[in-house]
Amino acid sequence: MSNNAIATPRQLFTLNFPKKDVENKIKYLCEKLPTYVFMNQNETLNSMRIEAKGAFLSQHMDFRFQNTDEDICIFELEVSKSTGGMTNDDSILKAKKNIDEFMEFLTKCLEGYEISEEDIKKLKKSQTNNMIFYVIFFIILLWFFFGGGLEMLL
Repeated sequence: MSNNAIATPRQLFTLNFPKKDVENKIKYLCEKLPTYVFMNQNETLNSMRIEAKGAFLSQHMDFRFQNTDEDICIFELEVSKSTGGMTNDDSILKAKKNIDEFMEFLTKCLEGYEISEEDIKKLKKSQTNNMIFYVIFFIILLWFFFGGGLEMLL
């Protein structure tokens, strides 16, 4: 049995803000945005984990902080599936989207931006659209295999 797992996406960030500010904004985003859930913080490992909720599968976002001076925060952000390893391009694309989206909110909020109702609506709409896409795809798949679509090919 072969394992087709792909390396998890990870990226190193250097922000000109104190680590405590970055940690507080990560928690703030998890409180405000419906697609992110704060899971835990480990002071010993100098890390935080949040969950990026998806239509069907969620991904974990792990922040691993490095010791730096007080005005600069350096951390590695790694995204992994909440179950199993990354196995396809879709998982990787979603992981990169999660990194980009979260970091855009994080940097804007560190500069003073506050999450608006419009931001929340956009994220909820995106989640709903993804769910609708997957449901339609699943229905088409069911019809194809059980409703005669397969017979049309034979």
